[in-house]
This record gives sequence, structure tokens and C-alpha cells, in this order.
Amino acid sequence: MKLPTFQLLSQSVYKTFLRFPLVLFSVFIGTIVLLLSIHEYHEPITENILLKLGMVSALGLPLFFSVHIFCERAQPLPMFKFIIFLVSLGMLVQFYFLLENIKSASSPTFYKYFFWSVGFHLLAAFSAFYVHEEINGFWQFNKVLFLRFLTAALYSSVLYMGLAGALLAIQELFNADINGKVYTDLWVLIAGFFNTVFFLGGIPKPLDALNEDSPYPKGLKIFTQYVLIPLVTIYLLILYAYTAKIIVQMNLPKGWVANLIIGFSIAGIFSLLLVYPVRELEENKWLKTFSRFFYFSLLPLVVLLFVSIGTRISEYGVTIERYIVAMLGAWLAVIALYFVLSKHKNIILIPLSLCLFAFGSIIGPWGMFQVSEKSQLQRLERLLEKNGVIVNGKIVKLAEQKAQLVKIKEVNQINSIIDYLEKNHGLKGMAQWLNEKDRNRIFNDSVSNEYDHCKIEIHKCIGLYGYNYDRYTKDEDVMNHTFYCNQFQDVAGLNISGYDHIFNFSGYEYENEKDVNSYGANFERLHKNELQLFQRHKLFCTVKLDSIAKTLQLRLRKADDLYALKPEQMTFEITGTAGQNLKLMFSNFQIMFTDSSIKVKSVNGYLLSKDLK
Repeated sequence: MKLPTFQLLSQSVYKTFLRFPLVLFSVFIGTIVLLLSIHEYHEPITENILLKLGMVSALGLPLFFSVHIFCERAQPLPMFKFIIFLVSLGMLVQFYFLLENIKSASSPTFYKYFFWSVGFHLLAAFSAFYVHEEINGFWQFNKVLFLRFLTAALYSSVLYMGLAGALLAIQELFNADINGKVYTDLWVLIAGFFNTVFFLGGIPKPLDALNEDSPYPKGLKIFTQYVLIPLVTIYLLILYAYTAKIIVQMNLPKGWVANLIIGFSIAGIFSLLLVYPVRELEENKWLKTFSRFFYFSLLPLVVLLFVSIGTRISEYGVTIERYIVAMLGAWLAVIALYFVLSKHKNIILIPLSLCLFAFGSIIGPWGMFQVSEKSQLQRLERLLEKNGVIVNGKIVKLAEQKAQLVKIKEVNQINSIIDYLEKNHGLKGMAQWLNEKDRNRIFNDSVSNEYDHCKIEIHKCIGLYGYNYDRYTKDEDVMNHTFYCNQFQDVAGLNISGYDHIFNFSGYEYENEKDVNSYGANFERLHKNELQLFQRHKLFCTVKLDSIAKTLQLRLRKADDLYALKPEQMTFEITGTAGQNLKLMFSNFQIMFTDSSIKVKSVNGYLLSKDLK
């Protein structure tokens, strides 16, 4: 066998370029963008442009591949072919301008990108073979793509490790000064350009030949029959055992089970697709039986999935993630029913329907973003109306006494919804409830989008400012909050006039007396909202913190910042248990509270005291 010459390799690359010019153009752009990003050969102002170009170039790979393959197989008229490529290019250009500032982009931007990418990759699966009579060609084509992908990944990895090892040897043996970014450059060039050219070079031509029978790869058969299918069976048994458990115990299923069902179902469908051509062979009749049984067994699991995700939606509304799970459940139900009831098992429908799902989920009023935002705004409106914040469709600021009567669970839910909206959709959906003055102040102010200014202003408008606490627990009836004072972080500059001594203290809550008593004499002890301070192995004083914690709660509602209070708000003058005149200057004060109780979790700061007369 002759080794390939440079001339043969260059001819192969040239033929690949003639066959897939726009794919290789996308790879070239993407590779250049990555190299520029690595070496930062650009002004900061162009960084966002480069990131968007890189993302769009990555989308161009599956899209242009699909278009090239479709046109090669369908042989459309030149004008129609030109229109197809023009529309494809227009879609990428439009997507580029739809992308916002990537560094500050909300999660919907990345969801859109992910679903466009998934849709284009699925499009590639059936772009050459898309009718029922071409099922064998469809399977053979995707087998080639799958194996070619694995082969290209293997070759690229070996090539990179070999060349990287050579560079390392030169660096160590000859004391060469090789920049570490060279290794990254090498990986980008190999994983981007070489890997793609190698992958495309193995796509057979003409494609019509794939519709004929060809030998089934023995390795693929062994992998599927003895690895994938047994694993799918194990997970099937686990899920049915869990289903039996919740039926016996009469409990609602955990939300996590929905993800497991989706993962198991997709793995099972993929396994059956891999063995599709050999299921009719005499020695593999059990595969056909297993296939029918598998799709039938999916139906009860899909019901379990809908019960699981339906419970969460009924309690907490639709979110982007719950929408995706619900739509995938609907897709699984349709596919399972089709393969159970239909006499014509057209496997092309699997990627085709999933592709439509991917595109349909991100466009139109039925899309995940529109539905989830509308659902959460409706849920928020109901909570605000229930607590008297919205009257006749407009926000009415709660008086302080009424605001304190709002249950912590509902305050947590309000804050959770506002945080979700801010992260995923922005808060402009709430503008409809604000009067014109507040609406202009919050949403037209150029400063309003900086940090969480917009959210803070809305909290003030609804009269729940000061209840937007950090949450360290999953219990909706509990709130955690940490107050701090920057001016008390350092003893230098503290005013101690009128006092004789200054002590630094730091106490952390211990759950039981055993934990408290296990510490030595010079440790501050915080237990049951009492802070015990020791000096020279003796109890110096005990400070009861209940009233201080309640006072801080009230002061927070009048503060300009949700967390940082002013020095005078974090300072308390008290009388110690031994009659001392004390001044407490808290730098941090963490509390956990419910509607009926307050627990101090940790405190630190400075204690000023006068000598007893």
C-alpha cells in the first residue's frame, strides 16, 4: 500500500472544498476567530463581534452541510439552489444581529443558540434521505456520519497528542522558548480545520449508492446489543421499580425523575436506531420484539413524566426548563404511540419531528420564552393581588405594617419570580402595573439597568423592599439574611471615646450544648440568640440578641442598600448582665427567621465597655 503523497492530500482537500465550500468557509472563519480570541489581537470593543462571529460560524457548519447534501441529492434547478443557499446565509446573518452583547446576554440567548444548533444538526440527519422509501439510505447515511465522526475525533486526538509531544520534546531538550498558547493554537487548528476536512472527505459520493444494502459493522452490532441495550434495560427496570414505589406509597414523583426518563428514552431510541437494519434477520428476531416492547413500555413512563412536571408547573408555573421537559415528554408520547400503533415504522420521523420541535420551541407565541414569561408574570400578579399590592391592575405600595404581614413563603415566591424574570426575560413585563412616573423612572433611566437597580426600585414600588434576602435553604418558610457595615471591617479609625476597653468578637451558632461546651474559655459562644463573651478564661458578659435582630429587620426596610447598613444602624448601646455599659458595633450579623421566630446564626464586630464603678 502506498503512503499518501502531499499531492494526493492537497487534491483531496481541494475536492472537499469544491464539494462543501460554504462549510469550509465557516470553519475557516471560526478558526480565525478562535485564534484571535486566544491571542487577543483586537481591541476590547471588537471582542463581542468576534464572539458572535464564532457562534454564527459554528451554526454554519451543520446548516451548510445540510444544504450541500440536499442539493447534491435532489439536484434542484440552479436558480432554486441559489435561493436555498441565499436563504441559509440570510438566516445566519439575521441570527448574528439578533445576538446581544454575549458577555451580558441572558440565558434565553444561549437557549436559542443551543436549539438552533440542535435543529441544524438534526436537519443534517435527513437532508439527503427524507422519504419512507429511502429508510435504508437514511440509516446508511447516518451510520457513515456517526462512524466518520468517531474516526475523525480519534485521528485528530492522536495527531494533536503527537505534535504536542514533539513540541514539548523540543522545548525540554533544546531549551526552546515555546509560548503555552501554541499548544492551544495547535488544538484549534486540528480540532477545527483538520477534523472537519477529514470528516467531510469521508462522505461517500454518489449518495444514491447508500440506498443499497451494505454490510453491517460487526463492532457496532456488538456495542449496541451487548452494551447499550442491556444498559437501557437496567434503567427501564429502575424506573418501573420507582413507579411501583410511588403507587404503593401514594407519593408524587420527584422532579428529577423527568430528566431520567428523557435521558433513558433518548438512549433507548438511539440504540434501536443503531440496530434497525439487522432486526429482521432470523438470529435477531428478538430485537424486533424488544423494539415493540420498548416503545410500549415508554407510555407509562411518559405518564409518570407528565405527573412529575405537571405538579411543578401547577405549583410554580412554567419556566424555560419545565417547558423543555414538557415538550420532550409530548414528543416521546407521539413517537411511542406511532411505533406502537403504526404498521409503517418510518425511523426518518424521529429526527424530523425532533428537528421541528427544536425550531418550534424558540419561535412564535407558543415558544418557550413567551410562554414561560407569561406564566411567571401571571403567577406574580396573583401573588401581588392576594397581598393587596396590585389593585385594579396597578401597583399600590404597601404600608410598612401591611408589608410585615405578608407571609415569608409568599415573599420568597415573589422574590423568586422577580429574580427569574430578571435573569431570563427582563423586568419590563412588570411595567404594565406601574404608574407612568415609576415606569419612566425605572425603565427609561439609563442607570436602571446597572447591577440590580431596576429590581431594587420595583421592590420599593411594591412595598416589599428589604425582604429580598439571600436564600441558603430550600425551605420556603425560612429566610436568611446577612447585614454588614463596611466601616466596621477594620478597628482603625473607630470612635471609642467614652469607653475604656475595646474587644473584637466573632460568634457562630452551635446547635446543641455539647458543641458549645467543647470550645475553650477564650472563644465567643453564640447559642439560642445569646452571645457569651469571655476574658481571661472567665465569662465577661452575656448579650441577648433577640431585640437587636428584630431592630435590624426594621432598619433594613428603611435602608438604601439591601445588605450594607450605615454605622449608626449597626451600633447598639446596652447594659450587660453584670451591669456594664456596652456599645456593640456589628460588622456582620446573620439571621435566619420565619413568620414566628428569629435565630441569630453568626455575628462579629467590636465591643466597647466601661469599667464598673
